[in-house]
Amino acid sequence: MDLTGKVSLITGSTTGIGEACARAMAAAGSSIMLHGRDEARGKAVLDDLRGQGVDADLMLGDVADPAFCRQLVDTCFARFGRIDVLVNNAGILPEGNAPETDDEAWMRCMQVNVNAVFFLSRAAVEHMRRQGSGNIINISSEWGLNGEQGFVAYCTSKGALMQMTRCMALDHAQENIRVNAVCPAEIHTQIVDNWLASADGDPSENLAKLASGIPMRRVAQPEEVAACVLFLASDASSYVTGSGLSVDGGNSATGGPYPG
Repeated sequence: MDLTGKVSLITGSTTGIGEACARAMAAAGSSIMLHGRDEARGKAVLDDLRGQGVDADLMLGDVADPAFCRQLVDTCFARFGRIDVLVNNAGILPEGNAPETDDEAWMRCMQVNVNAVFFLSRAAVEHMRRQGSGNIINISSEWGLNGEQGFVAYCTSKGALMQMTRCMALDHAQENIRVNAVCPAEIHTQIVDNWLASADGDPSENLAKLASGIPMRRVAQPEEVAACVLFLASDASSYVTGSGLSVDGGNSATGGPYPG
Protein backbone atom coordinates (compact mmCIF):
# COMPACT_ATOMS: atom_id res chain seq x y z
CA MET A 1 0.00 0.00 0.00
CA ASP A 2 1.44 3.28 -1.17
CA LEU A 3 1.00 6.69 0.48
CA THR A 4 3.73 8.44 -1.46
CA GLY A 5 3.05 12.17 -1.65
CA LYS A 6 0.36 12.01 1.04
CA VAL A 7 0.31 13.94 4.31
CA SER A 8 -1.04 12.25 7.44
CA LEU A 9 -1.96 13.84 10.76
CA ILE A 10 -2.21 11.32 13.62
CA THR A 11 -3.34 12.44 17.07
CA GLY A 12 -1.90 10.69 20.09
CA SER A 13 0.96 9.45 17.93
CA THR A 14 3.85 9.48 20.39
CA THR A 15 3.05 6.04 21.83
CA GLY A 16 0.92 2.92 21.37
CA ILE A 17 -1.44 2.57 18.42
CA GLY A 18 -0.87 6.15 17.28
CA GLU A 19 2.88 5.73 17.12
CA ALA A 20 2.49 2.44 15.26
CA CYS A 21 0.20 4.19 12.75
CA ALA A 22 2.71 6.98 12.24
CA ARG A 23 5.52 4.52 11.59
CA ALA A 24 3.45 2.36 9.22
CA MET A 25 2.22 5.35 7.23
CA ALA A 26 5.69 6.86 7.07
CA ALA A 27 7.05 3.54 5.78
CA ALA A 28 4.38 3.68 3.05
CA GLY A 29 5.68 7.09 1.93
CA SER A 30 3.51 9.59 3.79
CA SER A 31 4.74 12.78 5.43
CA ILE A 32 3.72 12.77 9.08
CA MET A 33 2.40 15.34 11.52
CA LEU A 34 2.78 13.87 14.98
CA HIS A 35 0.76 14.98 17.97
CA GLY A 36 1.02 14.27 21.68
CA ARG A 37 1.34 15.82 25.11
CA ASP A 38 4.68 14.40 26.27
CA GLU A 39 7.50 16.49 24.77
CA ALA A 40 10.32 14.02 25.42
CA ARG A 41 8.43 11.08 23.99
CA GLY A 42 7.25 13.11 21.02
CA LYS A 43 10.73 14.37 20.22
CA ALA A 44 12.11 10.84 20.38
CA VAL A 45 9.58 9.59 17.80
CA LEU A 46 10.10 12.69 15.65
CA ASP A 47 13.89 12.37 15.67
CA ASP A 48 13.67 8.69 14.80
CA LEU A 49 11.38 9.30 11.84
CA ARG A 50 13.50 12.15 10.56
CA GLY A 51 16.56 9.95 10.94
CA GLN A 52 14.90 7.55 8.51
CA GLY A 53 14.40 10.36 6.01
CA VAL A 54 10.72 10.95 6.75
CA ASP A 55 9.37 14.48 6.34
CA ALA A 56 7.81 14.82 9.78
CA ASP A 57 6.88 17.40 12.39
CA LEU A 58 5.41 17.47 15.88
CA MET A 59 2.85 19.62 17.66
CA LEU A 60 2.14 19.32 21.37
CA GLY A 61 -1.17 20.15 23.02
CA ASP A 62 -4.47 19.02 24.47
CA VAL A 63 -7.15 18.02 21.96
CA ALA A 64 -9.80 18.69 24.60
CA ASP A 65 -9.34 22.35 23.66
CA PRO A 66 -11.38 23.18 20.51
CA ALA A 67 -9.04 26.06 19.63
CA PHE A 68 -6.06 23.72 19.74
CA CYS A 69 -7.82 21.25 17.42
CA ARG A 70 -8.24 23.98 14.81
CA GLN A 71 -4.65 25.11 15.31
CA LEU A 72 -3.31 21.57 14.91
CA VAL A 73 -5.09 20.99 11.60
CA ASP A 74 -4.24 24.43 10.22
CA THR A 75 -0.60 24.06 11.27
CA CYS A 76 -0.37 20.71 9.51
CA PHE A 77 -1.78 22.26 6.34
CA ALA A 78 0.55 25.25 6.56
CA ARG A 79 3.58 23.02 7.17
CA PHE A 80 2.95 20.46 4.42
CA GLY A 81 0.58 22.24 2.01
CA ARG A 82 -2.18 19.64 2.26
CA ILE A 83 -3.77 17.10 4.58
CA ASP A 84 -4.76 13.78 3.05
CA VAL A 85 -5.32 11.56 6.07
CA LEU A 86 -6.52 12.43 9.57
CA VAL A 87 -6.27 9.62 12.12
CA ASN A 88 -8.23 10.50 15.25
CA ASN A 89 -6.43 8.25 17.70
CA ALA A 90 -6.05 10.29 20.90
CA GLY A 91 -8.34 9.03 23.64
CA ILE A 92 -8.72 8.25 27.31
CA LEU A 93 -10.14 5.23 29.15
CA PRO A 94 -11.95 6.20 32.36
CA GLU A 95 -13.37 3.41 34.50
CA GLY A 96 -16.59 3.38 36.51
CA ASN A 97 -20.30 2.80 36.36
CA ALA A 98 -22.68 5.78 36.45
CA PRO A 99 -22.63 6.43 40.22
CA GLU A 100 -18.84 6.06 40.24
CA THR A 101 -18.30 8.51 37.36
CA ASP A 102 -18.20 12.12 38.53
CA ASP A 103 -18.99 15.13 36.37
CA GLU A 104 -15.35 15.93 35.69
CA ALA A 105 -14.51 12.41 34.51
CA TRP A 106 -17.58 12.27 32.26
CA MET A 107 -16.93 15.66 30.68
CA ARG A 108 -13.23 14.98 30.16
CA CYS A 109 -14.03 11.69 28.42
CA MET A 110 -16.51 13.35 26.06
CA GLN A 111 -14.16 16.26 25.38
CA VAL A 112 -11.24 14.02 24.38
CA ASN A 113 -13.00 11.02 22.83
CA VAL A 114 -15.90 12.75 21.06
CA ASN A 115 -15.65 16.54 20.90
CA ALA A 116 -12.02 16.55 19.78
CA VAL A 117 -12.77 14.15 16.94
CA PHE A 118 -15.58 16.42 15.76
CA PHE A 119 -13.51 19.61 15.95
CA LEU A 120 -10.49 18.03 14.25
CA SER A 121 -12.59 16.42 11.54
CA ARG A 122 -14.59 19.57 10.87
CA ALA A 123 -11.39 21.57 10.41
CA ALA A 124 -9.82 18.86 8.24
CA VAL A 125 -12.85 18.61 5.95
CA GLU A 126 -12.52 22.29 5.07
CA HIS A 127 -9.01 21.69 3.72
CA MET A 128 -9.93 18.34 2.13
CA ARG A 129 -12.81 19.93 0.25
CA ARG A 130 -10.52 22.52 -1.30
CA GLN A 131 -7.98 19.92 -2.39
CA GLY A 132 -10.72 17.59 -3.71
CA SER A 133 -10.03 14.53 -1.56
CA GLY A 134 -9.43 13.31 1.95
CA ASN A 135 -9.59 10.45 4.36
CA ILE A 136 -10.61 10.42 8.04
CA ILE A 137 -10.01 7.34 10.20
CA ASN A 138 -11.38 7.25 13.73
CA ILE A 139 -9.94 4.87 16.30
CA SER A 140 -13.04 3.64 18.08
CA SER A 141 -13.25 0.39 20.06
CA GLU A 142 -15.06 -2.92 20.16
CA TRP A 143 -16.84 -1.28 23.10
CA GLY A 144 -18.20 1.26 20.64
CA LEU A 145 -20.11 -1.64 19.05
CA ASN A 146 -21.25 -3.34 22.25
CA GLY A 147 -21.03 -2.64 25.96
CA GLU A 148 -18.86 -3.47 28.95
CA GLN A 149 -19.52 -3.31 32.67
CA GLY A 150 -17.75 -0.56 34.57
CA PHE A 151 -16.87 1.67 31.62
CA VAL A 152 -20.04 3.66 30.97
CA ALA A 153 -18.34 6.91 29.89
CA TYR A 154 -15.81 5.23 27.63
CA CYS A 155 -18.34 2.94 25.94
CA THR A 156 -20.73 5.85 25.42
CA SER A 157 -17.99 7.98 23.88
CA LYS A 158 -16.91 5.25 21.47
CA GLY A 159 -20.51 4.54 20.49
CA ALA A 160 -20.94 8.22 19.69
CA LEU A 161 -17.77 8.06 17.61
CA MET A 162 -19.27 5.28 15.50
CA GLN A 163 -22.35 7.39 14.76
CA MET A 164 -20.15 10.37 13.89
CA THR A 165 -18.22 8.13 11.50
CA ARG A 166 -21.38 6.99 9.72
CA CYS A 167 -22.93 10.46 9.49
CA MET A 168 -19.78 12.16 8.21
CA ALA A 169 -19.23 9.37 5.68
CA LEU A 170 -22.70 10.05 4.24
CA ASP A 171 -22.28 13.82 4.36
CA HIS A 172 -19.05 13.77 2.37
CA ALA A 173 -19.34 10.66 0.19
CA GLN A 174 -19.82 12.74 -2.96
CA GLU A 175 -16.88 15.01 -2.13
CA ASN A 176 -14.25 12.26 -2.40
CA ILE A 177 -13.77 12.30 1.37
CA ARG A 178 -13.99 8.90 3.04
CA VAL A 179 -14.65 8.42 6.77
CA ASN A 180 -14.16 5.09 8.52
CA ALA A 181 -13.48 3.69 11.98
CA VAL A 182 -11.25 0.97 13.36
CA CYS A 183 -12.55 -0.88 16.41
CA PRO A 184 -9.76 -2.59 18.34
CA ALA A 185 -10.18 -4.92 21.29
CA GLU A 186 -7.36 -5.70 23.72
CA ILE A 187 -4.12 -4.29 22.29
CA HIS A 188 -0.81 -4.60 24.12
CA THR A 189 -0.14 -0.91 24.72
CA GLN A 190 1.08 1.04 27.75
CA ILE A 191 -2.49 1.13 29.03
CA VAL A 192 -2.51 -2.68 29.22
CA ASP A 193 0.93 -2.71 30.85
CA ASN A 194 -0.28 -0.21 33.44
CA TRP A 195 -3.27 -2.39 34.20
CA LEU A 196 -1.12 -5.50 34.47
CA ALA A 197 1.21 -3.70 36.87
CA SER A 198 -1.62 -2.49 39.10
CA ALA A 199 -3.67 -5.69 39.17
CA ASP A 200 -3.23 -8.35 41.81
CA GLY A 201 -1.11 -11.33 40.83
CA ASP A 202 1.69 -11.95 38.38
CA PRO A 203 1.56 -9.65 35.29
CA SER A 204 2.42 -12.46 32.87
CA GLU A 205 -0.34 -14.64 34.32
CA ASN A 206 -2.78 -11.74 34.13
CA LEU A 207 -1.87 -11.20 30.47
CA ALA A 208 -2.44 -14.90 29.76
CA LYS A 209 -5.80 -14.69 31.53
CA LEU A 210 -6.76 -11.67 29.43
CA ALA A 211 -5.79 -13.54 26.26
CA SER A 212 -7.76 -16.63 27.30
CA GLY A 213 -11.03 -14.75 26.85
CA ILE A 214 -10.25 -13.88 23.21
CA PRO A 215 -11.13 -16.42 20.48
CA MET A 216 -7.64 -16.12 18.96
CA ARG A 217 -6.16 -16.58 22.45
CA ARG A 218 -3.77 -13.65 22.27
CA VAL A 219 -3.61 -9.89 22.75
CA ALA A 220 -2.80 -7.96 19.57
CA GLN A 221 0.16 -5.67 19.02
CA PRO A 222 -0.30 -2.01 18.02
CA GLU A 223 1.25 -2.74 14.63
CA GLU A 224 -1.68 -5.02 13.80
CA VAL A 225 -4.11 -2.14 14.26
CA ALA A 226 -1.80 0.16 12.29
CA ALA A 227 -1.88 -2.25 9.34
CA CYS A 228 -5.67 -1.89 9.21
CA VAL A 229 -5.43 1.89 9.45
CA LEU A 230 -2.92 1.84 6.59
CA PHE A 231 -5.37 -0.17 4.48
CA LEU A 232 -8.13 2.37 5.11
CA ALA A 233 -5.75 5.25 4.39
CA SER A 234 -4.71 3.79 1.05
CA ASP A 235 -6.40 3.53 -2.33
CA ALA A 236 -6.79 -0.21 -1.67
CA SER A 237 -9.92 0.74 0.30
CA SER A 238 -11.20 3.27 -2.25
CA TYR A 239 -14.80 1.98 -2.07
CA VAL A 240 -14.92 1.76 1.72
CA THR A 241 -16.61 4.52 3.70
CA GLY A 242 -18.86 4.60 6.76
CA SER A 243 -17.48 1.29 8.01
CA GLY A 244 -16.32 0.07 11.40
CA LEU A 245 -13.49 -2.43 10.99
CA SER A 246 -13.26 -4.77 13.99
CA VAL A 247 -9.72 -5.71 15.01
CA ASP A 248 -10.60 -7.88 17.97
CA GLY A 249 -9.38 -11.44 17.52
CA GLY A 250 -12.96 -12.63 17.01
CA ASN A 251 -14.57 -11.01 20.08
CA SER A 252 -17.38 -9.37 18.12
CA ALA A 253 -18.31 -12.71 16.55
CA THR A 254 -19.26 -14.19 19.93
CA GLY A 255 -22.49 -13.89 21.86
CA GLY A 256 -20.68 -13.71 25.18
CA PRO A 257 -17.46 -14.81 26.86
CA TYR A 258 -15.58 -17.28 24.66
CA PRO A 259 -15.60 -20.74 26.25
CA GLY A 260 -12.30 -21.97 27.67
